[in-house]
Amino acid sequence: MLVACARFLLGTFLVLFCAWNSCGQFVSLRNAETTMKPLPFPTCKADDLECLRRGLRTFFFLMNSGYLGMKQIDPMELNSISISLPEERMGFLLRRVNVSGALWTKLVDRSFDTERNSVRFFSDLHVMGDLSVNRAERDEPYVARLTMDIGDVESNITYAWTAERGIDEQAYILIGRDRIVVRNSRTPTFFLEPESADSIAIREAISNKPAILEHISNEITLCIMQTIVENFRYFAKLVPVKEFYQLNLM
Repeated sequence: MLVACARFLLGTFLVLFCAWNSCGQFVSLRNAETTMKPLPFPTCKADDLECLRRGLRTFFFLMNSGYLGMKQIDPMELNSISISLPEERMGFLLRRVNVSGALWTKLVDRSFDTERNSVRFFSDLHVMGDLSVNRAERDEPYVARLTMDIGDVESNITYAWTAERGIDEQAYILIGRDRIVVRNSRTPTFFLEPESADSIAIREAISNKPAILEHISNEITLCIMQTIVENFRYFAKLVPVKEFYQLNLM
C-alpha cells in the first residue's frame, strides 16, 4: 500500500513538472514570436524628402495591411456625409460611401522643428455612394448613385510631438494635437446613375451649387487624413523611432 502511494505521488509530481516546463516553453515561445522584428523602413533624416517618400509608401502599405491593428484606408467605407442649405431649404445626404485611392497619396512637402511638424499631401480619390437630395416643398427625396473623382486634393497636416523613453530604454514619438486643412485644386468631376428624373434634378441642383461637391470631397478627405494621423499616432507609440527615423531625441 505504501509503495502504491509513493508511486502515485511520484507520478503526480512528474506530470506537474512536465506541465510546468511545457507551459514555460510556450510562454517563452510566444514572447519570442511577438517580439517586434526590424521593419522594412529606410531610416530617414528630417530633410531627406525622397527618403521620407519611400518611408511613407512603406508605412501606407503596412497601415493598409492592418499591421499592429492599424485601420485600413484603401478602400475606406464611410457611413454618411450630410450637407444642409437652410437658405435654399435643401439638404444633401451621401450614404454608403466607398473611397479608394488613398494608398497612393503623395508626400509633397514636410517641415520639422522641435515642437511641431507639418506635412503636405496630394491625393487622387475615387468615390461612390448613394446620394439623396431633400427639398422642403417635396415629400420624397431625389435619389441617384453618385460616382465622383477628386483630383489633386491637397491636405496640410500639422501636429505637436514629444519624445519619450520607454521601459525598454528605446525612444518613442508621442503625437499630440493635430490640425488638418484640406484644399481642392479643382472642382471634382462626377456622374449620376441611372439616368432618370431624379438624377436630372440632382444634377441641376449641383450645377447651381458647385460648392456642394467641394464640400463633400473635403469631408471625405478629412476623414481619410484623420485616420492616417490616428494610425501614425498609434504606430509611433509602439515602434521605436530608430526603426524609421534618424533623430537624436534623448
